[in-house]
Amino acid sequence: MGDETLRAALGAQLEADFARLRAVLDHGTPHEVGRAAHELKGLAATVGAGRLAEMARSVDAVAQGLSPVALAAVTAPLKAEISAVLVSLAEVVADTPRP
Repeated sequence: MGDETLRAALGAQLEADFARLRAVLDHGTPHEVGRAAHELKGLAATVGAGRLAEMARSVDAVAQGLSPVALAAVTAPLKAEISAVLVSLAEVVADTPRP
């Protein structure tokens, strides 16, 4: 995964991307949430977070037709999974052996 500097930069970028998408899930319109879920699906798949990718796919498929209350209900587990993935990513970056 590269040297320590690259790992730190990649970890920071992933953290920023996930945080940005989580903020849209918190405050976005149904259309914005659908777009964020679509982007999240790809980002999660890229880092090997299959459960998060599948959850994001499900939200992407239904977000635009939901009321704000229903949208909050379907995004809550997604936001919790983002937090779990961020913890795992931080552990991987920190535990990667140095050359």
